[in-house]
Amino acid sequence: MGTIEKMFIALGTVNRITAWFDAAERESARLALERAEEYINDMDDRLSVFKPDSEISRINENAGVRDTLVCRDTFELLKLCVKYGELTGGVFDITTKPLTEASGNGARVNYHDVLLDDRGLSVRLRSVGEGIHLGGIAKGYAVDTVARILERGGVRHAVINLGGTVRNTGRAGTVGIRNPFEPEKTALTIESVDEAVVTSGLYERGNHIFDPVSGRPAVSDIASVTVVGNDGAAADAAATACMVIGSVRSVRLLDFLGLDGIFILRNGDIFATKSLLTRVKSA
Repeated sequence: MGTIEKMFIALGTVNRITAWFDAAERESARLALERAEEYINDMDDRLSVFKPDSEISRINENAGVRDTLVCRDTFELLKLCVKYGELTGGVFDITTKPLTEASGNGARVNYHDVLLDDRGLSVRLRSVGEGIHLGGIAKGYAVDTVARILERGGVRHAVINLGGTVRNTGRAGTVGIRNPFEPEKTALTIESVDEAVVTSGLYERGNHIFDPVSGRPAVSDIASVTVVGNDGAAADAAATACMVIGSVRSVRLLDFLGLDGIFILRNGDIFATKSLLTRVKSA
């Protein structure tokens, strides 16, 4: 069995994809990795708020003025964002972008203002000044899509690591969970196969997650949360929501969404949902 690896920067992070394949499928596996890299780079071009020509930047620029046409993949991702806005009771909300800006005080934040036209594949934000960003879900969505691309290309086993959002396909592997108090160290490990492992923590970019209700940076008892589940987009959205609502409500949310979680609290306590207890180990 052969192996091939790609490492590149996109979606604001370092991405590493390692794939194993049978000898007869070397070329198809190589092409699959190229398609995976192309897909992630295309996502970055479409979704980045730092690229003025991206579809998301154009949606934000046209807020309250006109519809913006987007490709099918962007549209389907935005539909998922609205869905998880509903399922989390608005705690996951992609319209918090204005809160990250100096002029964001008093900004309108409401995922209901993301107006989607299925027939025309167009998107409009209801009011001028509103803005969306997809940092809380894009990597989880991408890791699942990449897994499907690799599977179609004959890859038997892969480790897909998109800046810490990880999926082992075809064979179990160990995923490390960073210590939020000493980010250069690993606090825990978990065995995982064919599921997404998504970690959100304050060590990533400081306190970068905002509470859609208060409009202020999220403050809860959680230092980091790792969400595990078959659906990467759901796990990513849930991890973002958990950082806002705290550990007690998060356990109920994960149960409702059919996901599991590992929590490292600000006071140093660590606990996991019941079905993960036998899979989590100290590093």
